[in-house]
Amino acid sequence: MEKNSEYWTAKAEQGLSWLEKNDAGAFGQVLNDTLNLLIASANEPEEAERLWGAVRSVAGMLPNSFIKKGRGSSLDPQTEASVASVLNQAETVIAPHIEENFEFLQLVMFPHGRTGGEYTDAPHMVKDQMRTIKRNLMKALKENRWDGKSENGVPVGMTPPALNDSEGGDSEE
Repeated sequence: MEKNSEYWTAKAEQGLSWLEKNDAGAFGQVLNDTLNLLIASANEPEEAERLWGAVRSVAGMLPNSFIKKGRGSSLDPQTEASVASVLNQAETVIAPHIEENFEFLQLVMFPHGRTGGEYTDAPHMVKDQMRTIKRNLMKALKENRWDGKSENGVPVGMTPPALNDSEGGDSEE
């Protein structure tokens, strides 16, 4: 992929969209200013590369950051920002409860898949639950049950999947 002004502008806009929906704490203003400077310097390849390096260094430390290793997301920047916002909100809600009740939860919740065993600690359980929530969000997007919009970390207009009769709901027969 050619790193031209369109490339740098798109990267900066992705970061700015993320900042609109997510709290970057003390780094928020620095990231905002650097991303705007990146847009202004998009025609200067060496400067743009240096600025993007600074953005990666700072934003890469943030939870659910728009900086990802490997191939970039196929989601548009606004949807990517919404997913991150929902994940941040979910972690804010779930983490304290898992930490407070970890001993009990460890008796009734186990890692999914071939790993078996138990969670090593509360952060391990939180991380696993965040993966499940992200998987559910992505599935809702794929199945058109959610359009990728959120407000204050809450998905807007998302509908639950249809319940199959074979999934064992309470039926009155």
